[in-house]
Amino acid sequence: MQQASRGSTHLLMQYQVLARKWRPRNFHELVGQEHVSRTLLNALQSGRLAHAFLFSGPRGSGKTTTARILAKALNCHAGSPGEPCSNCPACIEIAAGNCMDVLEIDAASNRGIDEIRELKEKARYNPARDKHKVFIIDEVHMLTTEAFNALLKTLEEPPPHVVFILATTEYHKIPATILSRCQQYTFKLIKYPLIMARLREIAQEEGIRISAAALDQVVFSSGGSMRDAMSALDQVIAFSGAEVRDEDVTVLLGLVEPRILGQTVRAIAANDLPTLLRIVADLVESGQDLNNFCRRLSAQFRNLMVLKTGISDPALLGIAESMLPDLTEQANLFSKEDLMRLFDAFQRIEAGMKYATQVRFQLEMGLIELAHITRLRPLEEVIAELSAMSSGEEPRPRPVVQKPALSKTSPSAEETPADPKALLLRIASAVGRESLESVLQNLAGARLQGGKVILDAGGASEFVRKQVGANLPLIAEAASSVIGTAVSVSVAGEIQPNQARARREKTPPPPPQENDLLEKVKSEPVVKSFLDVFPGPVEAKKIDS
Repeated sequence: MQQASRGSTHLLMQYQVLARKWRPRNFHELVGQEHVSRTLLNALQSGRLAHAFLFSGPRGSGKTTTARILAKALNCHAGSPGEPCSNCPACIEIAAGNCMDVLEIDAASNRGIDEIRELKEKARYNPARDKHKVFIIDEVHMLTTEAFNALLKTLEEPPPHVVFILATTEYHKIPATILSRCQQYTFKLIKYPLIMARLREIAQEEGIRISAAALDQVVFSSGGSMRDAMSALDQVIAFSGAEVRDEDVTVLLGLVEPRILGQTVRAIAANDLPTLLRIVADLVESGQDLNNFCRRLSAQFRNLMVLKTGISDPALLGIAESMLPDLTEQANLFSKEDLMRLFDAFQRIEAGMKYATQVRFQLEMGLIELAHITRLRPLEEVIAELSAMSSGEEPRPRPVVQKPALSKTSPSAEETPADPKALLLRIASAVGRESLESVLQNLAGARLQGGKVILDAGGASEFVRKQVGANLPLIAEAASSVIGTAVSVSVAGEIQPNQARARREKTPPPPPQENDLLEKVKSEPVVKSFLDVFPGPVEAKKIDS
C-alpha cells in the first residue's frame, strides 16, 4: 500500500513526512549501508541467521529501518527468502509499527529491570500469527546495569521463535557480555553524493522544483544523516512550496552560501579588507549566526588544505562534485604553509569569539589578521636568505603562489617609463620573485635601447651582478611584459665569469657589517610583527662555530 501511495496525490489522507513516506522497504533500497544489507540478505537466503543482532552507528544512518526490514523478511507471508513483499498483512503492519509479533521498545523510557523482566515474560509465548516474535530495542545503551544483567540469559539462549535486534548510537556503552552474545553490524554516515541522489529523486517524484545548489545546502546541513536530510527538505518545502528558491534554503536552515565563503577566501588571499568588512556587515544585516559562519569558514580552510595535499575525493571533502572546480581554484591561491598558518590563526579567532562581548568586532579584526598573514614571510626563509647572502651563495627562491588575476592590459612601448629608475622598478615588480626583486632594486636603473633593455649595474656589488646574470631569462620575460614586446636584457659593465672567479680567488668578499645585517633583519615583516608584540633592544652577535 505504501508503494502504491508514492507518486499519487493524497487529498483525503493525512500528510506523511518524507522521512516516513520514503523509508526503504527492502534491503535493495537501503542507501550507503550495502555492507550490512548484503550480509543480512545472504544470511536470510542461506538460512544461517543469528538469534540476536546489534546495530550500531550514528543517528539517521538506517539502524531502525534495517531492523524493520529484517523483521519483515523474517515474517513475510508471500515473499521469497530475504525479499519482503511489502503487501502482505505482516509487511504492512510492521511498516506501520503496529504488528503484534514485532515489538519496538524505546530503552530510553523503558530502561529498568522491571521492563526487561516483562519483555522476558512475553518472549516465552509463541507468535500470535507470524513465524517469529521480533523484539527491536532502540537506544539499548540506555538500559541500566541490572537490566542488562537480566537480559543476558534470554539473549544468549532465546526460544527458537524469538529474534532480538538491538540498536544504539553509543556502541562503547554496551557491556562486553552483551556484545559477545550478538552478531554485530556497524552503520556508517552516508556519503554526500548518495544523499544528494536520493533527495533529487524524491524532489522529482514529489514535483518539487529545486536547484542543485539548494540541494547542496540541504545535504550539507544533514551531516551525513539521511533522516536529517529528508527532514530539512521537508521543512524547506513547507516554507517555499513546490518552487524552492536558493535564498529560502539559506535563510531557513541558517546556512552560509558557498558563494559567500568563496568571496571571503579570495578577499583574504588578495588582502582586500573592504570586501571582508562588507561580507561581515551583510551577514549581520541578514541575521546570520557569525559563529556558524566561522565554523563553515574553518571547514572551508580544511577542505582547501586537503585539496592542496592532492586529495580531491568529494566524499572525503564532504561536498558535491560540482563544487570541486571552484574549491580547487581557491586552494591555488595559497601555499601549504599559508593554509596551515591561516587555519591555526582562525582557531584562535573562533575560540576568542565565544567570550567576546562584540562578536562582530572580533570577527572583523580576525579576518583582517588573516589577510595580513598571507603577506608575511616565514622567519626561517628570511634567515636562510640572509645566510645565503652572507656566504655569497644564491638564495633559494621563494615559491610563487598564484594570486587573484588582475585585469590589466600589457602596456605599450609608448607607456614605457622614460626615467631609468622607474623602468627598473616596473621590471622588478613584474619578476614575481621577491628575492630577485630586492636584488634588482640595488641597480642604478634601466633603459630601453632598440629591442634591448640595458640594466645599469653602477656601483652594485659582485653578489648583485651574479644574481642578475644568473636570472637574465626571467628578467627578460618580466621586461617584455612591461615593454609590451619581446626584448632582450643585458647588463652594462658586466664582469666576465672568468674575471669574476679570478677576483674571488684573489680577494675574498668582505664580510657583511653587523649593523647592516641587523637592520635588514629588523625590516622584515615577520620580525617587525614580533618586535611589535615583544619590544626591546635587539643585538647582533657573532657565534663561533
